Amino acid sequence: MQLGVSPMYSNFYKTMGTYAAVLLVAGFFSACGNDKKDVAGGTEAESTIALHLQLADGKPAAYSRVRALPDDFLPEENHETSWLETDDVGFVEIPVEPGRYTVEARHVDGSFATGAVLNVALDANDSKVDTVKLNELSSIEGYVLYGTGSPVVRIAGLDRFVVPDSTGYFVIDSLPVGNFDVQIGDPQEKHSAKVPSFTGDTLYVDCSDTSSNIRIIESQENVATEFPKSDWKNHETLLAEVEGYAVGVLGAAGVTDSLGAITKAEGEICVVTTTEDYVIVEDTTNVDSTGTASTTAVIAPGSLRECAYKEGPTWILFQKSGTYNLQAPLRLKSNKTFDGRGRNIRISGMGVLTDVSSNLIFENLTFAAPSITVQDTTSRRALSIHNGTHHVWIDHCVFEEYPLVELDVKRGSHHVTISWSRFENAQTAVLFGLAGDIIKETDQTLSVHHNYFASLSNDGILAHDGRLHVYNNFFDGVEKSSVVCSDSGRCLIEKNVFNVKQPVTLYRWYNEDGSPVDSTVGFAEMKSNWYISGGEDDLNDARGYRPDYKYNLDDADAGLALKVERLSGTR
Repeated sequence: MQLGVSPMYSNFYKTMGTYAAVLLVAGFFSACGNDKKDVAGGTEAESTIALHLQLADGKPAAYSRVRALPDDFLPEENHETSWLETDDVGFVEIPVEPGRYTVEARHVDGSFATGAVLNVALDANDSKVDTVKLNELSSIEGYVLYGTGSPVVRIAGLDRFVVPDSTGYFVIDSLPVGNFDVQIGDPQEKHSAKVPSFTGDTLYVDCSDTSSNIRIIESQENVATEFPKSDWKNHETLLAEVEGYAVGVLGAAGVTDSLGAITKAEGEICVVTTTEDYVIVEDTTNVDSTGTASTTAVIAPGSLRECAYKEGPTWILFQKSGTYNLQAPLRLKSNKTFDGRGRNIRISGMGVLTDVSSNLIFENLTFAAPSITVQDTTSRRALSIHNGTHHVWIDHCVFEEYPLVELDVKRGSHHVTISWSRFENAQTAVLFGLAGDIIKETDQTLSVHHNYFASLSNDGILAHDGRLHVYNNFFDGVEKSSVVCSDSGRCLIEKNVFNVKQPVTLYRWYNEDGSPVDSTVGFAEMKSNWYISGGEDDLNDARGYRPDYKYNLDDADAGLALKVERLSGTR
């Protein structure tokens, strides 16, 4: 086949069996850290990489970009290496010095990009000729804990420079399919990670302890829960997971007697079939002088409100995913399980309230932004547990956004557990009790474990009096205090991960000169917590408080932080 090959390259391409001319650019690439350049230009190369790029369908990848970097090349911030370009039939020739190289190719067609990566080793006067097929791109994402600060994440041999966000999360996108040497931290320091990885992987790397070895933590996927249907064994499976003060809750499988004791009972199943809350009904028996019939708002048949208002123990399931907007506060009766497993259930509007209720379970629900958004005390909480409510379990829920407080437990409510849930985008996530000058709430009890707190402008947990057990949580973005233990509250705070500047505060009020108001003091004991951004276990007085239940503790380390961050919330 005659394609007009330039005379100076005709013998070379006939020998190699190729089919077209190439674009020759003089230059060489070398590793960073020496005096040689890493882009085209400089001394004459002694070796050659000649490539013919093809698209996935075998057509020539004309005018694609190609670059070759030493396989130990690591980029610096704001650094970018030059690309070469294939000719109109997909050929390119890269002159290099002898060595080992990573060659990256990229082709863009509109908004769709493909690529490939090739590892090449060349001796002096050696040549590498290859046909490379381009395929879809992927990415590597990960989560790295590196003590204080943010480590640089790079891929050896490729010009990729990424700084993780404040939570340690990073993503390196637009990667060709291949194996990569991901480097984390400063390669000049002893304590830096080198993590072999394949594109599409999720990496979990703990570099936080500079006195120990790097740890790679296995990925933990949050597997979606299947719809439990109507088999009561699925309800029993759920009950087996409860821990903390809510132990003994039975939800739809029990009833509460007049003394507050919960015993097993046969409940009914109520399936929510509509996202409607109230519907407007015309009363044709009541017509005014103009012939207009009066209208009345009634509870929609098959609604969440209809199921919630049933008298006996009720297991509430959802036929379909969707947003259930409450047009008025939903005031709950006792002995209910609100089970959103297997569905994406979003509850918005006026909020959910208990009132002298008991034996309640909230599972796999998202409480979305409310209909009231003004930041004042009239705004309803997403979920309010009050007026002597007891034995309540909130598990695997998401509290997405509320103007002030997302969840409160107050006015003598007790035996409440919040577990594996996410609290974000509010002033305070959890209010436990009311201020001591309003009401004394010494009998209230709350367990908070394996929850994720982030993007909170005030506090994670604001406790007034009562007994509070906080363990195995990840506080990752709270501007004031992760836990406020005030007004004679007794707080046991153990094996949590704090990525905040102020883990715990003991006083509710401070004087103008900064001195604390002694009457608002709380009593906390801190045990075996991990402090990423400062702090220590410097409090050891909870007035002898110890919970009266058995519980399992994970060690406070990067593994716990990653597990809670990834597995909390709906499943």
